[in-house]
Amino acid sequence: MRKYLLMSAFLAAAVCAANAQTTPAEQPAEMKTEKSLEQQPAPEIKVEKIVTATSVEKREPVGETSSFDKGTTQVYTWTKITAEKVPTTIKHVYYLEEKMVREISLKINSSPYRVWSVKNVVPGNWRVDVTNEDGTVLASAVFTVAAPAPGATEGAK
Repeated sequence: MRKYLLMSAFLAAAVCAANAQTTPAEQPAEMKTEKSLEQQPAPEIKVEKIVTATSVEKREPVGETSSFDKGTTQVYTWTKITAEKVPTTIKHVYYLEEKMVREISLKINSSPYRVWSVKNVVPGNWRVDVTNEDGTVLASAVFTVAAPAPGATEGAK
């Protein structure tokens, strides 16, 4: 009987030692996922908020909307940024009907930081991407500018 107990203890110790020496590839999927999530660095720049508006006053957006009336000629894109390292730069990249029409570089001097750009617009479907210096999209906002009614003319009485 003692012989079987010693053999069982030896076998149990061998199994424990073998499990302790597994390589990362042999680890269960749950352990790999947790470890890989820990190793991914947090983004250096984070967009806390992005809005489109009719203007900016005292560094705050005014008239926040994603649907602008016909006759709108300018749209403001306001962004609140937090950054690990400052100064840094972001870009507002404007697209009309999925075609890039303007790229505006904006300096981030502290964190958090509020920054905005203004774009002259025409009727259509627009998107503005906030990107970091290497072009990675951090956030996006979409907006539309309504077209005038067919046959309508400016200044008609």
